[in-house]
Amino acid sequence: MSYKNYFFSIVFILFALVGSAQQAVLCPLQKDYIKIENSDNIPTVTNNSDGTITLTHQDQTITDIFANYIIYDFYQAFPNSTGVLFEYYDIVHKNKDLINELYNTVSSDVFFIEYEYDFTPVSSNMIALLDGKTYKLSKFCSDIPEVGESCINNEQSVPDGFELKIEFNYDQNEDMIFAETVNISPCGNVFSIGLKGGVDECCYPVDIALQLWETDLGISTETDYDSGPCHSIEQWLYSMLDIGCQVYNIGNIKIYPGDESGEIIIERETGVFSTDFMKFQEDNLSVDEFSSDSIRFLKAMTI
Repeated sequence: MSYKNYFFSIVFILFALVGSAQQAVLCPLQKDYIKIENSDNIPTVTNNSDGTITLTHQDQTITDIFANYIIYDFYQAFPNSTGVLFEYYDIVHKNKDLINELYNTVSSDVFFIEYEYDFTPVSSNMIALLDGKTYKLSKFCSDIPEVGESCINNEQSVPDGFELKIEFNYDQNEDMIFAETVNISPCGNVFSIGLKGGVDECCYPVDIALQLWETDLGISTETDYDSGPCHSIEQWLYSMLDIGCQVYNIGNIKIYPGDESGEIIIERETGVFSTDFMKFQEDNLSVDEFSSDSIRFLKAMTI
């Protein structure tokens, strides 16, 4: 067995082992490492009543930076370790701008942050495709060359009664596309995220690329594989958007038009040498909205 096949098998077994246990599939909060060598530079944590925290540093400039952002938690990443690992802390936050500002403003002798997050402007094509529109998940599939699988023979439609809608809106000031669930998902989850333009990487045009940049707490409900199709489908989607509790996708989030009218495709590479695809269909007016519009039209015709 090749190393890649072995790795894929291990991942599959791990999913199978945890499949029967109650677990959350939506974990939207973002986490980054900060290395602090001098204990005098560890900020003081104050818990707030709304689930956020306030961080206070001996340097007022750093305290002011923290105050400009929503932060959910700050804790020692490896409290039982020794050596270098003992110096790492996790900061759980809403917006990657926090990490970039700390990286560019604070000396690495105070906070060592390995890198800042790069991004590109959201393309006009992406804005035209998504802004002000609501799309409903319709199909999903994977290309898995290692086992000879492709979307040609493994594409699946979402089951009858499964309805997961995402509304997209572009904010020009933030240069960010916001995506949020229209209603509670079939598994009882709710998310709201902001997407910046992706990074310039090999082989794909950057104008179809996005990346996770901002997240809200949302609603994360525990489910299991016995709950029906919602668990596995939503776990798949949330991993592709980087808001899953088990994320196995890498690289940019790619979004582009599908073959059918009103269809978009979300594509994402995985860490196990495959590619995931999810298809969404633009959501039309509901029956109630259509009836209301028709009534207004008929009234106008009779005046």
